[in-house]
Amino acid sequence: MIGKKQKAFLYSVASEFVNPKKIIEIREINTGHVNDTYLVIMPESEYILQRINTNVFSSPFGMMHNIKEVTYFLRKKVIYEGNNPSRAVLNIVKTKYNQDLAIKKDKYYRMLEFISNSMSFDIIPSKELFSEMGRAVGNFQKLIQGFPPHVLDETIQHFHDTPFRYKQLLMSIKINHQNRKEEVKKEIYFFEKNEKLYSIITKKLKNKSIPSRVTHNDTKPSNVLFDKNTSKALCMIDLDTVMKGSIVYDYGDALRVGASNAREDEKNLEKVTINLDYFKAFTLAFLKEVKDVITASEVELLFYGYLIMTIEVAMRFLTDYLNGDIYFKINYDKHNLVRARNQIKVCEEIISKENEIKEIIDDCLLELEIRKQVKIKSLQNIY
Repeated sequence: MIGKKQKAFLYSVASEFVNPKKIIEIREINTGHVNDTYLVIMPESEYILQRINTNVFSSPFGMMHNIKEVTYFLRKKVIYEGNNPSRAVLNIVKTKYNQDLAIKKDKYYRMLEFISNSMSFDIIPSKELFSEMGRAVGNFQKLIQGFPPHVLDETIQHFHDTPFRYKQLLMSIKINHQNRKEEVKKEIYFFEKNEKLYSIITKKLKNKSIPSRVTHNDTKPSNVLFDKNTSKALCMIDLDTVMKGSIVYDYGDALRVGASNAREDEKNLEKVTINLDYFKAFTLAFLKEVKDVITASEVELLFYGYLIMTIEVAMRFLTDYLNGDIYFKINYDKHNLVRARNQIKVCEEIISKENEIKEIIDDCLLELEIRKQVKIKSLQNIY
């Protein structure tokens, strides 16, 4: 609930972008771990107003540079293919001074056009919709081909650098700032015993055995918009972390939440299992979109993209818990610990179902007649 004082302030921020006299209402949208998000309702249109969390994004202008460059490129591609860019690409609203950001009380705000008659999900409610999400994530990769990754700023350094994230965790354990180390010994052991996994993707990026691509880097279900009437996926939203990366990051991160049978903060770990039917539906739709783009070396990493992205996020939740919950927004004292334990359980599910998951990937490759020389390394050969 927005208080009177905050509402007046938000009206003054929104007035930097739109005519304040036409604003009917401003509502808070309680989604996302990082930025504060609001819906600005006007007679004929709606807008998304966001406060950028500068503790996470130290260069808001660099972030907006990336979004502008990528959306301009995507818009041209969408128009070329004969589709409607207003429903397939995010559109930035400029301030009355023709700027991308408004600065109020040393805080940075941006506005985006709200895509009407659209919806998103924290948990995808059906296999068919998750297949659509797979198509959307794959289509993003297909559309962005040809965009030079070096043009983009690194908005969060080492974002999907799993070995670096592990070093951060070890430092948090050593400092033990909040005296929470003793209660997470089991979780710490999990990360220690899996250390050999962490450099699998980053090493291949560094030695160029897989290509660096433009990647979304935050492909959770709530970052895909669907048409309310047709249930077809429209586009990827929340492009704050669009940077150089690997295609398997986007694949794995989407499955991390989307193929789980529970929310990522479900406390009852017995409910935290993975849905292999959902996994296949997503993988088949994703590969159908990227089959002319993805390389054999990247296909070999699909399983590891799923596992390592899940481990990395679990690691980040635990690190934040040890540091005193300074990065992710929380709703209660041990929220980040609950999230970390939840994601560790997902990792354990992935590891226990390794053979089944790889068989599904192989089946999808055969069904789509993707004839690449692929040999996915077994976990036993890594440990």
